[in-house]
Parts: sequence; C-alpha cells; structure tokens
Amino acid sequence: MEVSHLKDFNGTEDYLAFYNGPRRSPLFLPITSVYAIIFLVGVSGNILVCLVILRHRNMKTPTNYYLFSLAVSDLLVLLFGMPLEVYEMWSNYPFLFGAVGCYFKTALFETVCCASILSVTTVSIERYIAIVHPFRAKLESTRRRALRILVVLWVFSVLFSVPNTSTHGILLLYFPNGTLVPGSATCTVVKPMWVYNFIIQAMSFLFYVLPMGVISILYYLMGLKVSSRPYCMTGYCKAHSTY
Repeated sequence: MEVSHLKDFNGTEDYLAFYNGPRRSPLFLPITSVYAIIFLVGVSGNILVCLVILRHRNMKTPTNYYLFSLAVSDLLVLLFGMPLEVYEMWSNYPFLFGAVGCYFKTALFETVCCASILSVTTVSIERYIAIVHPFRAKLESTRRRALRILVVLWVFSVLFSVPNTSTHGILLLYFPNGTLVPGSATCTVVKPMWVYNFIIQAMSFLFYVLPMGVISILYYLMGLKVSSRPYCMTGYCKAHSTY
C-alpha cells in the first residue's frame, strides 16, 4: 500500500470507494430477492412457452415463431445477464471476467434488447397484413418465411450491438505515481462520453422511437379497418339474425 498516495484516505478500500463507489450495493438484498422471483417465474414461463411451441405441431405458426424468439431472448437475459447483474451488485469491483466477459455482458443485453423490439415490431406488421390484407397474408405468411425473418432479425441485432459494446471495456484505477490500484477493475464505458451519448441517442431512435411510431401507426390503421367493417363481417348479424 502506498501510504503517501493515500494521505486523504484511510487505505486502498477508501480510495476505491471514493472513485468507484461502494463495493456492494446497499440495495443488494431487496433487489436480489426481487430478481430471484423474476428469475424463477421468467425461466419457468419462457421454457414452457418454448416447449409448447416445439412439441405441438399445431402451435408452429408464424406468429408463434416470433413469440418463441421473444421467449429465447428473455431466457438469455435471465440465464446469463441477470446473474452478472446480481454479481456486480454484490461485488461492484473488481470485475473478474476480464475484457471478454465485459464485452459479452454488454453485447448480450444489447442483442436481446434489439431482438425483442424487432420481434414485437414484426408481430405488429404481421397482424397488420392479416387484418388489412387477409388474402395476401394467407399467401405470404408461412413458417419458412417467418424463420428467414427471424434469422435476419437476430443477425441485425448482433450487428447493432457492436457500436455500444465497442465503447465498453475494463477501466483500471492508478495512484498519482502511476502504480495500479489493486482490485480496481470495472466494466464500464472507456471511450469518450460524447461517442457513447451519440450511440445511445441513435440506438434510442432506431430501437424505441421508430418502432413505437411504426407500431402506433399500424394499430391505428388496423383499428380503422376493423371499425369500418359491416357488422355482418364481424359475426354481429349472424348472432342477431333471429330478431
């Protein structure tokens, strides 16, 4: 320990706490309890969704394939992302998984987030086609087409995870004399903040503002289409034909 470099601190731990914050989150226990419930419910529920779709032939529809993709993305977060989050709340530093682990964690969250948003948007587009252009939907909405779309969707999600992942890395602290502070490694943003902010703003537009706008417009058009149909087309006349 370099006492001369820690004259304003009681030791290395105080030095680390000053620059990196507390080693363990004060909300560790309550948040971990909530995470445990989410983990158990989420894992069991999403596994059941996947099993039902995989084991029952009549459930293998294009729409259910998109739901399967959503379930897989949720499972990836629950099985790989959530344990890392809990670990970092228990021990914020040092980050023990190195640069590869840091890249993996960031890329995982970015990829599954993008894949989930694209899956929901694709489901909305499929519903729009089914309601507004039903004959076209019967011709085009096939399982093979859904699988191709999902492959493209996940490839795009991986590619779009690269920019934000590239801004992260392992950050180390050094004493004023240039010696490394032991146990200071953290997985955080290492590129200039203006680069990170620009990427976050661009991703927010591409994967939040734009999809929300598309989904809102599609559901508005679907609402207009349904409301403009005669009652007989919705079964109303048939149900009231005896009056």
